[in-house]
Amino acid sequence: MELEKIKTKADAKYLALLKVIKPYLHRGDTSFLRKAYESSLLHLGEIMNDAGQPLVFQQLDIALILAHEMGMGMQTVLPAFVVELLKHKKVEPAQITSTFGETSLKISQGLLSIENLNLSKVSTKSENFHKLLISLSNDIRGIFYLMAKNLYDLRHYSTLSQASQQLAIQIARDVSIPFAHRLGLYNIKTQLENDVMQFSEPEAYQEISRKIEDLRPRQQSFFSNFIAPIHKALSEAGIECEFKWRFKTIPSIYQKIKKQNVDIEEVYDLFAVRIILTGQLSDEKAECWRVYSIVSNIYTPDTLRLRDWITLPRPSGYESLHTTVMTPQGKFVEVQIRTRRMDEIAEMGDAAHWHYKEAGRISEMDKWLSEIREVLESHSKEETENLQIERLKPASTHIFVLTPAGDVKELPQGASVLDFAYEVHSSLGDTCIGARVNNKVVPIKHQLNNGDKIEILTSKNQFPKLDWLQYCMTSKARNKIKKALSEDKLAEAEQGKSGLLRHCRKWKVNYNDEMVEKLLKHFKIKTALELYASLARSDIEWAEVKDILTQDTLPANSINNSVQTKKTLQKIQPTPDAIIIGDETKNIHYTLARCCSPIYGDEVFGFITVGRGITIHRKNCPNALMLQSKHSYRIIEARWYEKAGEKPYQALLQITGDDRIGLLADISHVLTDELKVNILSVNLDSKDGFFDGKIKLQVSNIAHLDSVIHRLMKIKSVARVKRFYD
Repeated sequence: MELEKIKTKADAKYLALLKVIKPYLHRGDTSFLRKAYESSLLHLGEIMNDAGQPLVFQQLDIALILAHEMGMGMQTVLPAFVVELLKHKKVEPAQITSTFGETSLKISQGLLSIENLNLSKVSTKSENFHKLLISLSNDIRGIFYLMAKNLYDLRHYSTLSQASQQLAIQIARDVSIPFAHRLGLYNIKTQLENDVMQFSEPEAYQEISRKIEDLRPRQQSFFSNFIAPIHKALSEAGIECEFKWRFKTIPSIYQKIKKQNVDIEEVYDLFAVRIILTGQLSDEKAECWRVYSIVSNIYTPDTLRLRDWITLPRPSGYESLHTTVMTPQGKFVEVQIRTRRMDEIAEMGDAAHWHYKEAGRISEMDKWLSEIREVLESHSKEETENLQIERLKPASTHIFVLTPAGDVKELPQGASVLDFAYEVHSSLGDTCIGARVNNKVVPIKHQLNNGDKIEILTSKNQFPKLDWLQYCMTSKARNKIKKALSEDKLAEAEQGKSGLLRHCRKWKVNYNDEMVEKLLKHFKIKTALELYASLARSDIEWAEVKDILTQDTLPANSINNSVQTKKTLQKIQPTPDAIIIGDETKNIHYTLARCCSPIYGDEVFGFITVGRGITIHRKNCPNALMLQSKHSYRIIEARWYEKAGEKPYQALLQITGDDRIGLLADISHVLTDELKVNILSVNLDSKDGFFDGKIKLQVSNIAHLDSVIHRLMKIKSVARVKRFYD
């Protein structure tokens, strides 16, 4: 279509929009609307949408739906133009703010955030997804736009691709219809329901539509005959009222046909008769029951289908007395009895028929949306547009994030990758080494944000650790970690117990409670479980256990005495060494603990073992807390000799990131050629384009190690480098 023809048709649509919305505009608002339209015509006039229509036509049609069919004003209509200008990067956000205001920008940015979710791959039906939409939309008026856009797509259904058609029906069924109901947009809800059925089940829709038209004259006659005796009896009783009747909607009738397994003419409540009490009533409840009594005297009621929502209103506030009666001809009719006040609440309030048939209580979101709707219904259109509606939105204490499959998970504000992993599955959490969040690799402690799409990265070599607890917000994740740690401890204890049984058989020692008690007393351990775990970890030497069980035990202070003697002897022949034990004592036999591999510059302490001398641990060693709490009498002070940094130390690094060709060569080049570091071993595992590995190398001190880590982090596709035991 030529640009001139597009402009001519667009101008006509714009004038129609202006005619609808102009009575509600403030001074100067017309110029804002005109600028939005002219900007769209200038920048987007020749761009076609998915339906093959000029994009500016779509903008104008959606704006007209918002203004004419939803009753919205300027601040809700402007984003219909602004969001496409932002999406196609025709204007900068700062320009939007200066030209149309902060509200238009905020709503439009929220809509773009929702569009980036790729709704075709998201579980749109869940309550969590609805909460995510509200959270991302920034302003409730963004939800109105989504419904208007959905209605526009359905009106151009035949021009859409098959994928777009399926998405339009999905969004209508799962999102727009529930929100239209909750916001009191019953006309929009009815249109959406009809469109969904018309396109998803066209044969059933056309058949029911045809039958309704065939039945209409007959039903009108039936209605007149049905109410005649009721009207007469109520008039004689002095009760002022009016009568209404209507067919149920085609989708509603279709559901009843399927549920009742009958033809349309046999549906119990194909149409409903409503008796509305219009007089001045001192006791509404009593008057409604009085009308019920008169109706039930004329027609036989089905007491099993009596619904008293006057004595006990629905949680939504809906009040009405429903009964189903049978005519002399055997036809069933639903009769709804209510006052004028009750009818207004039913028509305009929370209690639309679609909602009060939903099971369960109103959700937290329903209550919030109800507040929004009360604001929309209790103000004029002009006043509504001036309201900062987003201020009613409750302060968010939760975020909503997406799995790769599109499922929405609700987590507390500040939740980490670990929280998400355990929310999905405990095995995923136990083996988590990081995640791809919005296609960027992040560590396990990374805090998540609203709308993040997360893919958990795992390693078969990963296991839960005690320090993981500080990264978790949810009790579920914390409990799973604690359980895994407890199970590991039990497995460790079982391993130690098996080893003790095996050694007892070898030493020809009877395994019994007295023997276990003897070991507990000697090693000053409280429980057998801790004893077995210590044996499994080799914290206790088997040679020492053998000595205790096969001969008299040394005095309790023998270890300290022997060490003190050793210290004295070693002071006689001092030689320079890396570690100073206690008060300036050097040259004591020691080993650097393999569990934490201390290097010069680490804060350290000594632990006296039996048979292996003293082991030197880092103060933040994974086993430090256990050693200090259970074997404090075997802990001694230790520090580095000032010249200790001259010798090489082994350090183990964990390195993770995105895998690529040439990565190992780059790592090797940096370490050996640039940094002149001796590599002892390299082990890299790759899975799903992500690598996780360990590098053992030699460094001279902690500062040297920090510089190595800093340089490795600069290698392309490397996401994280840290000491393995940190």
